[in-house]
Amino acid sequence: MTDHSQPRPLVALHTYLTRLVEGKLWLQVLIGMGLGLVTGIVIGPETGLFQPATGEVIGNWLAFPGRLFLATIQMVVVPLVFASIVRGLAGGPDPGEIRRLGLWATGFFAVSTAIAAGIGIQLALMIEPGAYLAMPDTAAAAAPVSAAAPPTFGELPNVVIDLLPGNPLNAMVEGQMLQIVLFAFIIGVALVSLPRDTSRPLLEVLGSLQEVSMAIVRWAMTIAPVAVFGLMAQLTSRTGWQT
Repeated sequence: MTDHSQPRPLVALHTYLTRLVEGKLWLQVLIGMGLGLVTGIVIGPETGLFQPATGEVIGNWLAFPGRLFLATIQMVVVPLVFASIVRGLAGGPDPGEIRRLGLWATGFFAVSTAIAAGIGIQLALMIEPGAYLAMPDTAAAAAPVSAAAPPTFGELPNVVIDLLPGNPLNAMVEGQMLQIVLFAFIIGVALVSLPRDTSRPLLEVLGSLQEVSMAIVRWAMTIAPVAVFGLMAQLTSRTGWQT
């Protein structure tokens, strides 16, 4: 009589690991990262199992899902951010409350952005990042580049005006996220000031755009573990595990 008691622990272990991995994207990403690290070491030049040219080709193909993942996210981030901000400001049920919230959020964003920019400029002038790095000899022969001076008080109006996108479509094409966010805030506040019947068609279009963008993001997230695996494998094969 055949004893069926031995395979059961393996089946139970497989079932447990399957349940552990399913629905936990972070765990899948960590597993993909670890496997990518090992794979990169195997195909890298340090082991000598593959010729450098062959390892480069394998790494490029392994990184293909990762590059596809990044390109997909980059493709939808602009419409997703724009639609989410506009609908978040103007898509609420209470126009009066949304109007107050939109004006408050716009003012808060403008003030916090100005404060953050000022702090960043002052810290850069105080810390001077990169000043203590040893530059290559070729850089010594090059002409020294003077650090950009912070804007003066009289130049601040021009700096603020430059933050507004003169061509919103061009800002979206170039991925200028700060200008896109400002444009979305302005559109959201403008929609709040309009009658509900006038703003509803555009809000419905933006709602559909947001749902479509989220669907594409969900598709991309399904290959996130494979993407991390491929990118990590390519990176490790090029730089080595001791870098």
